[in-house]
Amino acid sequence: MESIAKLFEEKQYYHAFQPICRLPEKTRIGYEALLRSSANVNPEALFRQAQEKGELTILDIHSLHNALLAFFSSPDRPASELLFVNIFPSTIVEAAFPTFMEQLAREFAERLSQIVLEINESVMEGEIWNEPLFLQRIQFLRELGFMIALDDVGDGTTTFRKILEVAPDYIKMDRFFSKNLSESRKKQKVVRLFVEFCQDDSLLILEGIEGEEDFACAASLGVAIGQGYLFGKPGGLTGE
Repeated sequence: MESIAKLFEEKQYYHAFQPICRLPEKTRIGYEALLRSSANVNPEALFRQAQEKGELTILDIHSLHNALLAFFSSPDRPASELLFVNIFPSTIVEAAFPTFMEQLAREFAERLSQIVLEINESVMEGEIWNEPLFLQRIQFLRELGFMIALDDVGDGTTTFRKILEVAPDYIKMDRFFSKNLSESRKKQKVVRLFVEFCQDDSLLILEGIEGEEDFACAASLGVAIGQGYLFGKPGGLTGE
């Protein structure tokens, strides 16, 4: 893979947008921005190689800024919808991060209430969550006006302690739980547990919903929001 700087210099990247919808109505509340490479590099491989080269923060910051530009400049973007954008914990604790985010907050000052920073936890970055600086930076982001989401909750790496400490606006539950949800009482029990947990402080998003039966089951369990191929594959933005 070429350097991350060259990737952006040659604009070999773009963002696809996947709908996020309210249950049971299936009404869209926003999108998640997903980085794609026109050089046909798998996104996970792209981030992994960037991490190995020490360029993950550069990629992360470029991706965040580009996603916001693409979303808020689109003529087809409904005015009130949310944008969920991924960001790594290692980026959040970087020394230059506050300055970058202050600039971003000024640039998108009128849109801050629509931006949800989705903390994308990497197994290799697990220790960062235990650093006091990490939680200080989360508070800093809230003070700027950004909302916070935790991604892939329930996959074994995101604990209840982390949820309590971060106090996210949104909890995104791992797609493992939506697959064959209607056939698994054990998964239903776990989803119900998170629905109960999220009643007062966070909104629960169940990822990976693909079938009508699993959708109906999630809705009956009280899941507030869903994401997955049932609502739309990652692609371009569409109007109302």
